[in-house]
Amino acid sequence: MERRSTSTHITLIMKNKISEPIIVGNKKYYKYKIIWEDIVGDSTLANQNDFLKMSCADVQTECWIFEKTTNYVYSFASYCIENDSIEFGDRNIYPRSVIKKMVRI
Repeated sequence: MERRSTSTHITLIMKNKISEPIIVGNKKYYKYKIIWEDIVGDSTLANQNDFLKMSCADVQTECWIFEKTTNYVYSFASYCIENDSIEFGDRNIYPRSVIKKMVRI
């Protein structure tokens, strides 16, 4: 008689701790994961079927939020603080229409 081994799988669910904001002067910048839809391009020749198989990319970006407006989200991923002043690097502006989800991390 054939005997099968059995194993027990344990999944640990850990709560993600939300990071502390960056504070410069009286301004707080919170860290987020932004899930957004980006264009995908292909410069090769393709038939109709291959063309219709193309899809946009779902991109995940971790960043701090500089500002949110009705139409845009401004973010940065690096910064330098000197003398209670901040400079921003790796900056992006996302049209809200491409953002699928924003999660504070």
